[in-house]
Amino acid sequence: MARLTGHPVRSEYKMPGEPDVWPKADVIAFAPATFNTINSWALGLTHDFVVGVVAEGIGKRIPVIAMPCVNSAYEQHRQFERSVAELRAMGVQLLYGEGGFVPNQPGQGRPKEFPWRLVLDAAVDATRT
Repeated sequence: MARLTGHPVRSEYKMPGEPDVWPKADVIAFAPATFNTINSWALGLTHDFVVGVVAEGIGKRIPVIAMPCVNSAYEQHRQFERSVAELRAMGVQLLYGEGGFVPNQPGQGRPKEFPWRLVLDAAVDATRT
């Protein structure tokens, strides 16, 4: 990734006072987002670097496109639907349900069929508006 972008790959928060080595993002594409990640993000729990990046992206008014990847058992948990609604209310384009990711039955995951094109197309569209 560093070679492709010309910017270092980060997986941890920088220290206060350290310069930000990433340019300002035009859009953030976040996928696949797990059950835990969607719920943590909606609740503002940024213990994981990547959740902190997308949470801050909302505050910086960077368009955020996200697609969860959960099975239908996780989908039944009441907090998940509240988290989806909360993120959408904050302006996140969450590609979930019809026109986005549709959960599988537990144990029936099909990683090769994850709809990456939907996320990438939505990110390109977001940079045009």
